[in-house]
Formats: sequence, structure tokens, C-alpha cells
Amino acid sequence: MSEDFTNDFREIVRDRTDIVQLIGESVALIPAHGGREYKGLCPFHDDHNPSMMVYPQRQSFRCWSCQTGGDVFTFVMEREKVTFPEAMEILARRANLALPERSKRSNSTSGPDKPALYEALLWAQEVFHSTFLKDPSAEKARDYVRSRGLTDETVRQWKIGYHPNSWDWLLLQAKGKFAPPQLLAARLIGERENGQGHYDNFVDRVLFPIHNERGQPVAFGGRVYPGGVDTGRGKYWNSPESEVFLKRKMLYGFHHARDVIQKSNTVLVTEGYTDCIACHQHGVKNVVATLGTALTDQHVTVLKRFAQKVVLLYDGDEAGQKSSERVIESLLAEDVDLRVLSLPGECDPDEYLREEGADALRALVESAPEAWEFKLRVVERRYSLRTIDGRQRILDEMLQLLAAAPKMSRHIREDLLLSSLAHRLNLPDGRVRERYNEIRQKKADGRPETPGTVAAPKISEAVSRLCSRGTNPDNRAECELLGFLMISPELSPFVEKAVSPEQIRHPALQALLKYVVDFSTSHPGATYESLMTQLDDPDLKRLVVWLDELAQALELGRKLREGGVDQTDGCPRFLRQALDAFVWRQEQQSYKQRTALPSSSTGEGTPTPDELLRQAQQFHQRRATKKTGV
Repeated sequence: MSEDFTNDFREIVRDRTDIVQLIGESVALIPAHGGREYKGLCPFHDDHNPSMMVYPQRQSFRCWSCQTGGDVFTFVMEREKVTFPEAMEILARRANLALPERSKRSNSTSGPDKPALYEALLWAQEVFHSTFLKDPSAEKARDYVRSRGLTDETVRQWKIGYHPNSWDWLLLQAKGKFAPPQLLAARLIGERENGQGHYDNFVDRVLFPIHNERGQPVAFGGRVYPGGVDTGRGKYWNSPESEVFLKRKMLYGFHHARDVIQKSNTVLVTEGYTDCIACHQHGVKNVVATLGTALTDQHVTVLKRFAQKVVLLYDGDEAGQKSSERVIESLLAEDVDLRVLSLPGECDPDEYLREEGADALRALVESAPEAWEFKLRVVERRYSLRTIDGRQRILDEMLQLLAAAPKMSRHIREDLLLSSLAHRLNLPDGRVRERYNEIRQKKADGRPETPGTVAAPKISEAVSRLCSRGTNPDNRAECELLGFLMISPELSPFVEKAVSPEQIRHPALQALLKYVVDFSTSHPGATYESLMTQLDDPDLKRLVVWLDELAQALELGRKLREGGVDQTDGCPRFLRQALDAFVWRQEQQSYKQRTALPSSSTGEGTPTPDELLRQAQQFHQRRATKKTGV
């Protein structure tokens, strides 16, 4: 993503964008501290007391409540929910800067021209839609859509279309407008196996345009209607993936639902296009649909930016229930409030809405059980709590689910779910955990987990915890070291020489130290501003702003200036003291680990009693020296 624009162009866009003016266009800002800072209501959460600070001198912002922060690019990405290249283009146009010619040059060698793809897809959407509305050949397709209860207004709003029963109809429509290679890149046509020509992809299907977050058509979902031609591709057939369409990341109807999802903090996920559209037509507008796949963690990553509660609204029949169970396994460890709503009477959402109405559906959504509870109820119906065998089967099936869930190992939810299961089955907590460990070891092909291993938390989670809770004795020294580098990134060689990234225990601070060291090495004379401009990771950007605030609060800049420098290597004395303190902390921890070795250890490399005694003498001598300052 970052290679789409040169570093110089990034700097120009950033310099030409006044962050106070940019944020002030959508947020009322109040000067603070004599105009050195500004504050306002944060647009990224329901803010009632101004909690967002804007720092003109550093061209950065941060919300003290929800921890969103970064630079001008971050603000546009979060506000408009766009990618970095899209934010760059928005800010460049805002600053009246012409975009570099890199797009055409790179596209000619590395792939199709994306603007041209969007243009072809938009043209196809309008052609398909017009054909559906007016062409006599689309009469049966129109009858099918009417039979699903969709109104003319809904058809126009969702741009429902139709492709006639002809294998070269679109190719003929495109003559003089788009060449076959452009249509092929947009996945509107396919290439014949013998290489002799092309064929249309959506023959005799009702078409549902699939849009990205910005409302641009990127693909089509085609459905065979009753009486239509079955081309051997099945009832539903989506466009193949392209430069602008990744099925595993895309959600149908998202651009229609985004604002309502954000306002309600809840999103409903259906399996089909018509179910999603029907919900919107009945006034339930916080609804999206997957594209022939189960809900994935990548989908959830998108949805978490807008809502905390995700409700699976699948059909109430057996197939819909099985789909729900598969999703639960893959998403159980995700940090969302995952719920499952199984509609009564084996209805699908469209049928239920027509029979019961929107208010009845909303009431069911409010009472939808958590995913774990839904699965537990299913298993309890399958077996019996009244028998020993039934309880054993319930226990094992639920533990199998937990053991199979990605990223669940040592997650806090793991403890909560195990305790809940023990209580539900009236079993001792410890016995349930023993059985769980047995199942996990079997899943690992008999290889037991290393005692004490902990799955590294996500960087985003680690950043959020640090920014919201502040420093503690475990990470204070690490935060201060990174704070020095926020004030003066050019000091990274001194830090790198004394501290390796592996010595930083906090995962986000470790990742940031690696980035700063690498960046400073490749960019002599690096500054805070240049570091922020080139940093793409939004979570690390939040961390940079937070560390910069910490450095300012601790007056690290003043201390660096007033403390002087070491005449031998030019390292600021105050930084040297911080580095020495950090190294000493590492020595203390290492000594504690060595002396904590069990006395029965006789493996290779284990210190002998004489060696431990000598190390203890050296350690205590070092500690005495530290205390006396000698």
C-alpha cells in the first residue's frame, strides 16, 4: 500500500494539510493552552465531553477516551472509512495537488488500471439495470423479483439488473466503449479455453451489483430465476475475484448499512442478497450479507470498526443452523459480542419480515443468545442433561469447539467459557480444565503445549490497553525509551546499541522500536514528522501519538537538552541514564530467572551450585555499586 506514493509526495500532502483546519471542518474545535492545542468532541465514539485533542505543532490528534489517534491521513481513513491510498487522494485533491503519474506507469506493468475497472463496472451496472427495467426479455426476471416482494423503489435503489440469454450480448454492448481485455479484467466476461475469443459471464441471470465501502460497483452476484437457463454454474454465481474485488473481505449492502450500523452499534449478517435487501425494505437497515461464504475474521475486522455486536441472522432451517455453528467455531475468540438468531418456524429473514414485521424481528435481535450459549443449547437438545452419557457428550463437544477456535489459546475468553461450562454442567472447574487440556493435546497430534506459553496478543489490543491504562512498573522503562525516540528519532543508534527489540516485552512497543530503528537507519536525519508520515500501521500511529504526549508530559526534550552529552560518543547523558536503568532491570530479571531454577535440574547448560554462587556474588556487588553510586 505504501509504495503507491513516493515519500516526497506524502510529505508534500502532509505539509499542505492543516490538521486543525481539516478536523475543524467536521468537528467544532476549541483552543486550549493559548492555542498550542485544540479540543473537541470525538467523532469516532459517542462523545459528550470534549475528549479529542489536536496538536498543531506535531500535526497529530488523539482521543483520550476511545484512543483513536494519528495524523491527517489517519483522520481521513477513520472518518471516511477508506484505505491509505484513498485518503492520500482525498487530501491531495483537497490541497489542489495533482496526483503523480505513478498509477498509469505501475498499472501498465503490474496490473490493470483500477479507475478503468471502476468505469467499466459502473457502465455494466447501468446497462444491466436498464435492461432489467425496460427490456422485454427480462419479463420473467422481473416476475421473480416481484415474487420476492421487492418494490420498484427497492429495485432502483439497489440497481438490480438482468443479463439476457446471449453469450456475447455484453461484448456487443461494449463495442466502441470497452475492449475485451478491460471487460476481462473486470471479470464481466471470460476467455474461451482455446484462446479463440470471449464469452459473457452472467447469461440469463438476475444481477445484484456488489459495491465497496464507497459505493462503487466492484462485482456482480448472479441468480438463476425459475425458468431461466442453468449454465452449469449453480443457482448463485459471483464474479471471480479481481484487482478491486476480494470476496473474503467484501460484504453485500455495506455501503447502504454503514451509517445505521455505526449509530446502532449492531450489525445483522444474512446469507443471501434478497434477505439483506428485504430487511432494508422493511426498515431494518443495519444489515449486510456475505457473498456465498461464511462470515470470516476479515469480515469481522471490517465490522468491528463500526459495531460491537454482530448478530448472525441465518435461515431457521437445518442448513442455516449448521452454517451458524461453523461460524461460531471460527469466530469464537474474536473481540466482538457475537450473537446467533435462529428464526422460528424454519423461516428465512424475508419470510419472517413479511409475516411478522420489522418490530418483531428487532425484538428477536435484542434477545438473541450469545454464540456460545446458542451452541450449548443446540448440543443440549442433541443429547440429554439427564444422563451421565449425555453430559459427557455435551462436555466433550463444547470443549472440542473451544479447542478448535483459532486464537483462543490462553485468551481471557477461554477462562470465562470454561468456567461457564463447568457451572452449567455442575462439574468441578478443575476437572473441566483437565479434560480441555487433554483434548487440546490430542488436537496438537500428541504434542503438549510448552508450559507457560502465552499467545502474543494482537498489536491493536496491546496498544488499546496501554493507551487507556497508562504505564506500569513493567512497561514504564520501555515507554520512556520509546518516548526519547519520539522526541529525537535520530537517537535510535544509541538505543539500538544498548537494547535489542527482543528485550522489549510489550508487543506493540517492540514492534514500534523495530520500525523506528529500521526507519532511522534508512532515513538519516529522521524526524517525528517524517516518521509519522511514512508509518502506515494505524495502531502504531496511535501509539506514536500517545508516546509523544508522554514524552512531552515528562519533559524529556528539555531533559535531553539540559543534561548535556557524553564526550566519548555524543550520547545525551539523560538518555544514557535511562539506558543504564533499562539494562540493569534486565540483569535483575535474568538473575531472578537463574536463581529460580529447580534444584533437581541436571540438564545440559544448567549452572552448577558454584557457578550460581559466583553469579550471585557478582550480582550483589553490582547492586551495591548502584546503590552507592560508585
